[in-house]
Amino acid sequence: MRGLPLTCVIIFAAVTAGAASAETKTVTLSADQVRRLDIKVESVRPAKAETLATLPGTVIPPVNSRIVATAPFAGTLTQVHVLPGQRVRKGEPVATISSRDLLDVQSQLSQAEAELQMADAVARRKRLLVDKRFQNPVVAEEAEAQVAKIKAVIEQYRRTLSLNGISLGADGTYSIPAASDGTVVEVNAMPGEMIEAMGPVVTIDTSDELWVEVQVPARLLPEIEPGRAIQIVGGPKGRVVSIGKSLQGVTRSAILYAAVPSNSGLLAGQLVSVLLERPAVGGAFSVPSKAVARIDGQSAVFLRNDAGFAMAPVELRGKSTEAATIVGNIPSDAMVAASGLPELEQMLLGE
Repeated sequence: MRGLPLTCVIIFAAVTAGAASAETKTVTLSADQVRRLDIKVESVRPAKAETLATLPGTVIPPVNSRIVATAPFAGTLTQVHVLPGQRVRKGEPVATISSRDLLDVQSQLSQAEAELQMADAVARRKRLLVDKRFQNPVVAEEAEAQVAKIKAVIEQYRRTLSLNGISLGADGTYSIPAASDGTVVEVNAMPGEMIEAMGPVVTIDTSDELWVEVQVPARLLPEIEPGRAIQIVGGPKGRVVSIGKSLQGVTRSAILYAAVPSNSGLLAGQLVSVLLERPAVGGAFSVPSKAVARIDGQSAVFLRNDAGFAMAPVELRGKSTEAATIVGNIPSDAMVAASGLPELEQMLLGE
């Protein structure tokens, strides 16, 4: 057999299989012939899930997962302390701004505090005179009301200066902190740019998850429920979060949202393929997708045995690009051909 062309190996194997092979659905091959045909075998594995469909999806941020660090005072952005993709802790400064508006509020606060000292002193004197019956009580009450009014103004200034938890610096500068732990997804402005009051500076994603949006055909909806597992092709597993209760007009499909870990390497806006799965039936096995052949309208696999390979009809329960779920009369320790199926089928049919 050594040195024979591959086509000769196939023809020889088919001839040596003979009529008995067709009757027993067996392809007789020696170990050397298997090697020459480069037929790879893999073990069957108990299946936990079976694929319903493979559908396109789009990665999106979860609803309400993003917060925007804003500038409470208009000014010039002088520093950005973070980069997209960087993890931040709550309270960590993300940007510094120089603001004339902040200087104005600080000046007004200082002026109000000085006015409070004077008004408080006046009110105390007038109260003393009233207590000694030298003045009408109304005079003292008016002075004390003025003190209360100035205190309210000061409190308003102080609340304004603490908006968004900012840290005040010198000469009208302030730093904006991260409002929560998370990951920076966007820097909305660059140093040197003018920022309006309450304008966005940095966007932070606070979730440990990403969502995948998928349009699911109506026929599959009875098979899917929240909590059901999904698999991103070439990526992480996830779970169904919600399923729309109405169908899109043209596509006659409902919108499904599934959650996947945010540290899975996926990015918002990325297009992915999503495997929708359901629990496998009892006795089901998982095999490589390439191990399942279609022979005379019947799904089948080729089981490795001492003589070569025996064809075994199976029920194909689900299939993805990587794996297939099958049910049939298959030993739990069986090995199946995962390549070379066209050659095996050709020899089985005696062509």
